Amino acid sequence: MARCILQFSVSIALLCGLHLNAHAVQWQALPGTARYKVSYDEQSIRLTPLGRLEIWLHFIPKAEAERRSAAAEYKEKRYRSHMEYYLIDCGEQNALLGLIDILGASSVGLKRLQGGSQPNPILPGSILDEAARRICPVLDKDTDEDNEPVEPGLVEETEKNDDSGLSSDKLQQIEKLQKVAASKEATPESWKELGNIYFDTDQPEKAIKAYQQALALSPDDADILNDQGAMYRQTGDFVRALANFEKAYSIDPKNLESLYNSGYVYAFDLNNIPKAIVLWRQYLEQESKSEAARQVQSYIDRYGK
Repeated sequence: MARCILQFSVSIALLCGLHLNAHAVQWQALPGTARYKVSYDEQSIRLTPLGRLEIWLHFIPKAEAERRSAAAEYKEKRYRSHMEYYLIDCGEQNALLGLIDILGASSVGLKRLQGGSQPNPILPGSILDEAARRICPVLDKDTDEDNEPVEPGLVEETEKNDDSGLSSDKLQQIEKLQKVAASKEATPESWKELGNIYFDTDQPEKAIKAYQQALALSPDDADILNDQGAMYRQTGDFVRALANFEKAYSIDPKNLESLYNSGYVYAFDLNNIPKAIVLWRQYLEQESKSEAARQVQSYIDRYGK
């Protein structure tokens, strides 16, 4: 499964850090857990008629081991992260988990799980406790300072120990993957994993080179072609990006991410809406029920008139 399907995002520069909701996502960092980096979408916060606050939390595994553990837990090999929808009762200090969205590469929706039917107490020091402290109304001026929102990236700042801006954990992962890829035992998968971590840490040029090494060993891997195409697109090389997407789709007509991405580049980078509409309709002929398909339909509805 490829990592990237191009969509509107929090930041256009973050090519695939995308959420499928139509509104502009504004992620705010939370302290996280032992397994996950956690943030919340401040634009998702709504007050319900019953006086609860709606909120979406995004959970991203901190490392590959955590990702695999979550993939096993949710029974979805393509798992990359997940989102949880809560209804928080600030007065009663409890929360109801309503939905869990399992996301694949680039926040493509894989499946939706139903949460519970009864609210549970918010445990002190938990992620929900942190989220509630940020979003619940402040009733006492003395607590203003404690409830002051944390700026995005502030939590991660304490983890940085290098001028590259990457956490020590990420630097160690990169060093380990570099050694494996440079060894005699290097495989397409080892180069692909190195490309993936460069992808995830917003280093497109390095990702492109790593994916190229993977393709030298496995030239017909549609997923690698798609991911490298996404990196070409991020660097502004739309011609190479399209070449990759189109080759990926020709190799594997079931690789709908590459078909979607071709349409995205034609529409939003090359301003060729008619060509994009043709590709998106071709996409819907094969897939019409996923979150990505609904996004495709919204593009057609918006631009196809």
